[in-house]
Amino acid sequence: MLIFLTFYKVLLENESMHHFKRFFLIAALVSSFIIPSIVLTEYIEIEPTSISTQVLTMEPNGENQNIAQAVEQSPLNWSLILWTVYGIGVVGFGFRFIRHLFQIWSRIRSNPKLKRNSITNVLLQEQLPPHTFFSFIFLNKHKFETKNIPDSVLLHEETHALQKHSLDVLFIEVLQMVFWFNPVFYFFKKSIKLNHEFLADSAVLKNNEDQLNYQHILLSYLSNGTYNTHQSIGIANAINYSSIKKRFIIMKKQTSKKRMILRSTLLLPLLAILLFSFSETQTLHKGEKADLQFKSDISIYNTLARKYNAISIEKRIISLEDFRVLESIYSGMSENQKKEAQPFPERLPKEHQESATKKQLADYNILAKKYNTMISKGGNIRIMKSDVDQLTNIYEIMSDEQKASAQPFPDFPEPPPAPNAPMVLRGEKSDIPPPPSPKVKKGDISNIPLPPTPPSPLDYVISMAKKGATFLYENKEISSNKAIDLLKNNKDLNIESRNIKKKTIVRITEDPVTIE
Repeated sequence: MLIFLTFYKVLLENESMHHFKRFFLIAALVSSFIIPSIVLTEYIEIEPTSISTQVLTMEPNGENQNIAQAVEQSPLNWSLILWTVYGIGVVGFGFRFIRHLFQIWSRIRSNPKLKRNSITNVLLQEQLPPHTFFSFIFLNKHKFETKNIPDSVLLHEETHALQKHSLDVLFIEVLQMVFWFNPVFYFFKKSIKLNHEFLADSAVLKNNEDQLNYQHILLSYLSNGTYNTHQSIGIANAINYSSIKKRFIIMKKQTSKKRMILRSTLLLPLLAILLFSFSETQTLHKGEKADLQFKSDISIYNTLARKYNAISIEKRIISLEDFRVLESIYSGMSENQKKEAQPFPERLPKEHQESATKKQLADYNILAKKYNTMISKGGNIRIMKSDVDQLTNIYEIMSDEQKASAQPFPDFPEPPPAPNAPMVLRGEKSDIPPPPSPKVKKGDISNIPLPPTPPSPLDYVISMAKKGATFLYENKEISSNKAIDLLKNNKDLNIESRNIKKKTIVRITEDPVTIE
């Protein structure tokens, strides 16, 4: 906004291109709000990488989150104080704005009016200078009836009314009321009103009015008494509002068409600089959608975040699945989307989290021991999904100490592959009935459950350590304790697990893992 105003003061204000200047000043105010909200998207290509095995990466947990720690609070609520001061300013400027409107409305209602075409002359008893508000021109009754008001003054005020200068004034007054703390709006208002006077002066001089005579008329209205009285008409266009000296200089100046085109063209590089300097830049992988997140994704995030933010952080336990959804959507949001969305529901560090209860720990140990025994015996086993869900949910809220002392999380085998489809020779009629469709009650929505969430790499290594696995870091054998420490300190490590001669080898590396 300040850059637009500086451009106007240096290159445009002293030129006689007043209609263009009027458009520029209003457009500059609007652009100052629009440009920062523009998001410029830059697309980049990512080189494809070939990874042919499952790679485990560290999942975010309470220890790795940037969690706001409890800090000593200031005895003063600065946010409340600042908002209170801002509110007082808005109320003060709002009262001033309404008072001016009421003064004008009261003068229109209580004084005689004389309508001529689309303009209404309001005849006042007070000794006020001529001024205009929309289509109402306020004139001293005695001077008007005795024809002591020059025609050039009447034409000046009619120009304000016909060109609807009051719309510009109301617009900047409302902005100044809301942003009263920003002095730039005051200078914008001053420039807008001064340019209105340039426009009115130009209309008078184009009507073959003698320039020197018109200047003498303007000076006759510039007495201290009338100027001080005029201060009560802050939102009206008055003949003696602005700097008379500057108006006299502009009256004598004529801007050539070549100069007008040159000054106007300079706006293009200015807009380009402002657009790239003050708009938001977002880098996306090629092929991603420019808006980053669909409204439905943000709606899902807001629903989950609102649910967990309603719980105090001391009692807040976020399931791993929900946490992954929250983090995935939040990390893809733009800065503006984050400001408008619900705050991210933080979790306490693990040392402050509530661990699993004794009953939950007992239930976990019974189920884990049952399945670990079945898996160690080999052969076909029957795994209940409800048991897997219960084990996963309890394991997620267990502390590290509880995990270390509890039964290891069962290393469930992969489900068997689907059987081959029956073969039917071409031309033969098949007697094989089609598979039955899932049964869904009328009015219900089918909801096929997702497979259980696998344990995090740290939990997996702890489980493998209990089973006596061998650990390699960059192809060098290390202890299980060293492996656990590595994963705690570096979430970007990759893990590959293989069974060789009934012995599990867990390889930890910083490089991508591939199958040779």
